[in-house]
Amino acid sequence: MITIVAKNEEFKQLHMYYTTRQNNPLKKKQSLIALCCKLIRIFYAILKKGIRYDGNKMLSDIKRETLARTA
Repeated sequence: MITIVAKNEEFKQLHMYYTTRQNNPLKKKQSLIALCCKLIRIFYAILKKGIRYDGNKMLSDIKRETLARTA
């Protein structure tokens, strides 16, 4: 996961969000474990549904959280 966070921009943004968010920030290792779980869910969806990887869809978790705070 460390390599993916270093090379993939979407995972890097998500890692930064998890470690710097105001409400319940995660430690770096905790964030990496959460991202591992997310990657497994992405692989499952790709294989089960036959869809392509969409980084913007994955980052929608951040947008929903920030929109909930502003509303």
